[in-house]
Amino acid sequence: MQIETSKIRDGEMIGEIVWICHYNRPDLDKKPLRNVPPTKVLVRSNDELPKNKRVYYSGTHFSPIGKSGKATAKVISPVDNTGYRSLCGNELFVFTTEEECIEEWNKQIDECGLRLDERIANATKYWSDQKIALIESKIV
Repeated sequence: MQIETSKIRDGEMIGEIVWICHYNRPDLDKKPLRNVPPTKVLVRSNDELPKNKRVYYSGTHFSPIGKSGKATAKVISPVDNTGYRSLCGNELFVFTTEEECIEEWNKQIDECGLRLDERIANATKYWSDQKIALIESKIV
């Protein structure tokens, strides 16, 4: 089941283990703004943050679960840094099960793939038209 990120940001799920993912690439000419593959994480309070870390727009953060089954020191914010002043950025997708998280991740990747296919088709048409125009300019 998908969980509203606002519940997590408000601190309602501290101590819970959930699955997160997000692939956000609005500009195909640049690297993704956020690339978080399906990850099992622990929801933690920002009171547990190291002094050199900060999480904006949320009272909580995520820590990935390591191979040992314990939360790592890595900090993942529930929102990305695309926000402006009082508006938070794009939120992560949060799920209770791994299968739902993988399904959403694949959907996001497929959407980006379709946009890339469209760009490939447009580029192919453009260069084909350029070649035809060049051939037509030959003097016989």
